[in-house]
Amino acid sequence: MKCVACGTELEAGALLCPNCGRVVSSADVVKSKAQGGQLTKKEFYKLPGMKACRGNIRGCAIILYFCAGMTILAAFLLDSILMASVIDGVLLLALGLWLQLGKSRICAILTLCYGLFNTITVVIQTGKVQGWLIPLAGVWAISYTFKFHSLWGKYKKTGELPPEAVK
Repeated sequence: MKCVACGTELEAGALLCPNCGRVVSSADVVKSKAQGGQLTKKEFYKLPGMKACRGNIRGCAIILYFCAGMTILAAFLLDSILMASVIDGVLLLALGLWLQLGKSRICAILTLCYGLFNTITVVIQTGKVQGWLIPLAGVWAISYTFKFHSLWGKYKKTGELPPEAVK
């Protein structure tokens, strides 16, 4: 790694530049890795320009956690516990975790499909539009997981940080 201030080659794990005395920060390490195309997916995800992706993917997961909690709570508060509702709640919880931890495009698509299926089923059965928050979260998740993976793909292909990931 090189010092970002003067360009002197630094030893691995160096805390100070021996030439100019600049403190080597974690941001300097990330910049150095980024220039060499060596960022991990996790480090890339933590870049300042990825803040919108992080926040929105987390927001989608929170919506899924909320829907899971409400579904499970409703199942237990009803006179008879509906096993299908408990399974729905657990599935929503699993989708939220997979989305937040894995940033998965597949999970985002499954969330949309699952939400649309449930919403359409409820509309057919009751004539009321309910459960629309899950497909909305799915669309939102698709948008931001695909954006993240697109930028990550550009970085891996060229070895240069896309401007959107740095701003």
